[in-house]
Amino acid sequence: NPGEAGSGMAIYRDGKIDELWYGLYNPNGTNNTAELNALHQALLVAKDEIYQQRSVSILCDSKYSIQCVTQWAVNWEKKNWTKSGGEIKNLDIIKPMFALHQSIKDQVSVLHVNGHVGVEGNELADRMSIFAMEQRNTDFSLYPKTIDLDAILALRTG
Repeated sequence: NPGEAGSGMAIYRDGKIDELWYGLYNPNGTNNTAELNALHQALLVAKDEIYQQRSVSILCDSKYSIQCVTQWAVNWEKKNWTKSGGEIKNLDIIKPMFALHQSIKDQVSVLHVNGHVGVEGNELADRMSIFAMEQRNTDFSLYPKTIDLDAILALRTG
């Protein structure tokens, strides 16, 4: 921190893995920027899913990201994006993510899941973040290969 960072996401539909996404590679990123970016992408997908009348839950292993968008940003915005005690880092990601969350918050749940404890979707998202760094993919892209769970889960962890 800072160092190479990438983001990943696993999308389940009807209880089954449907899509994997990876990217937003940053050679000078941080864990926080990678996690914020991933949550922002999940909210963008959620907005589309909601538009198609689907129910949506987002599971995220970053308490920091969840609290930024669901708790802290409410007061930061009221105080013109300032806080006592110093600078609010990552505002370039937090502001648009917060606005998006505010527009769909009544139709989406954003829940915490522990990372690196074997939760399949979280493990897949982790592997996609590593894949993003290996590919140096700055876009957020659909995983181009067949989803082979065993092969993907055998990749190195983040």
